[in-house]
Amino acid sequence: MNTPAGKVADKVTVSARVLHEVRSPRPACLPCQTPAPTSADLRDYPTMRAMRVYAADTSIRSQRGGIVTIALPFEPLTVTAPPATALRGERFAVVLPQGDAWTKLHGMFDMKPDSAAILADSGYAPSLSDPRFIVQMVYAVASDLYITFRRALGREIALGLRPVSTDDDGAEIWQRSGCFELHPWAMEEAQAWYDRKEARISFGYYKAKQDAVGYAPGSRVFTALSHDVIVHEMTHALLDAVKPHFVTPTNRDVLAFHEAFADLIAIFQRFRYADLVAEQITNARANIDALDILNSLARTFAKTSGLGNTLRPLSGDLMYDTVGEEPHDLGNVLVQAVYQAFRVVANRRIDRLVDIATNGTGILPPGALSPSLADEIAQRVSKTARIFQTMLIRALDYCPPFDIGFFTFLRAVISADIRLVPVDDDGIRDAWMEAFRYHRIFPTDGLHYAEEQIAWDRIPEDTKLRIPALSFSQTAFAGNPGDLLPMETAVTQASEVATTINQSAEWRAHLGLQTAPDSGTHINTEIVGIRSFARPGPNGMTEFGTVVEIVSRTFGGRDRSGFMSSQGACLIFESEGRLSSCAPLSPDRETRRQDIEQYSVSAQGARSWSRDSGNVWKLGSDIFAGLCIR
Repeated sequence: MNTPAGKVADKVTVSARVLHEVRSPRPACLPCQTPAPTSADLRDYPTMRAMRVYAADTSIRSQRGGIVTIALPFEPLTVTAPPATALRGERFAVVLPQGDAWTKLHGMFDMKPDSAAILADSGYAPSLSDPRFIVQMVYAVASDLYITFRRALGREIALGLRPVSTDDDGAEIWQRSGCFELHPWAMEEAQAWYDRKEARISFGYYKAKQDAVGYAPGSRVFTALSHDVIVHEMTHALLDAVKPHFVTPTNRDVLAFHEAFADLIAIFQRFRYADLVAEQITNARANIDALDILNSLARTFAKTSGLGNTLRPLSGDLMYDTVGEEPHDLGNVLVQAVYQAFRVVANRRIDRLVDIATNGTGILPPGALSPSLADEIAQRVSKTARIFQTMLIRALDYCPPFDIGFFTFLRAVISADIRLVPVDDDGIRDAWMEAFRYHRIFPTDGLHYAEEQIAWDRIPEDTKLRIPALSFSQTAFAGNPGDLLPMETAVTQASEVATTINQSAEWRAHLGLQTAPDSGTHINTEIVGIRSFARPGPNGMTEFGTVVEIVSRTFGGRDRSGFMSSQGACLIFESEGRLSSCAPLSPDRETRRQDIEQYSVSAQGARSWSRDSGNVWKLGSDIFAGLCIR
């Protein structure tokens, strides 16, 4: 989409959000009940902090692998004094319950997380009601998931960024909170949700409607003790930090993708616990389809809230073109497609081991599975789950900055994986494509299910599309390239990137930058993200580069949101500043406007879009109210 002859396209500017994704000093803590350790004290602490948590679900806490120990990089944890009582680290603050309803428990909040006895005992003992363990569970699982994302993306993630208003040109004004808050006692309700406006996750508690392992009808159930619920909601927050416009509902897939992605990360996160997987494999006699807790989602939450044995089915025959538009229901199609691909690859790897163990017959003898064979199979299944989880997370850097669709995400997954694994010897990408085809997640532009067509076009190595400011040789990193940049470096880099694009006709043509069509509209084109990374590949080599996201929104006419006639791209640069990959939106803005308007009048779209008295479209302000566990 080229700029009209004789006109100059609107200039690219830098979003204020970019200048909040920087390294910032740790905020001053509130008055503490537990004094913060001095630098001399820190020398006496371990390098890692061990914390016990429930793996997958409280219903299996007495089984092998039902309780696991998570090892986290050590940081001092302080407990702030009332009334704002919270366990605080550098990134997370777990807020303790307030109000008269919890007076009888206040005596149990004498937390000393950094005492020698607690550190030596891997934290507080697992409990269905001890508030100290509930705090520990939420902190440990959330911190561990952050590390999972950081490792997969190869960079730090700035949590707690939120838009607070817009300026006269429609550009969003952002703020960043000091600590991301986790509220395990937020409300009496069988629910949990991520709140972008408050930079927090709220977990409910409720009385069980029916019995489950450990619970009688009427027993108090804490959603903050569900590993799956914590990971699901924390994934919403991390996904929003990486792709802030993935909550702008421009088509039926957008909010459904948020829910499906959160479910999938929760599903695969549990496969990281070796003892849990080995126990499940033993009980299922190496049959992936017969796994118990690992083939369900948030079981205790589902049973005690009257929803059955699983919150949503991981396997099944849901079809994209027949299921409804409710985000959890539609997202379940994507969950079943990805989990089907995982099962295909995992079963293939299990079959190879079983063939070896049975001298080629493939038929296991009667009786219990050999512990050695079960452990070996568990290792391969866990590795397969890690591969799938990493593919999901890394694909985010190969998605357009908004208007995500299920098939577009498949294109991103294939594109990201080809970059790291050019030859797919294990047929993993084929399993993804076939699972999407089975669940009728079809392309809309006539593409085949072939990786050479689905992957984004590679940029030729002799291209002139380079941005010198993104060369690692010119960037003043303060440590690892995946760490957040200091403010001064970020400002200089962002300004130079914008200047390069504005002064280059080739760049402007490649990005399809346009002029406003008439005096009643204006175009706001912003760089909304510049993130360098250093991520390990499967061959043992580290991949270096930079991700740049650009969003161009047209305001005026019948659209107050700016998204109906919009454009954008996610660009991947090599470490020397050369463009290597581009994930664009379709350049046809008019078709996108028509598609969004059609979605906006649907039953689901009308929850987010409305028209004022002048027939001008606008977006609702509380989209995240729908991003909850159920």
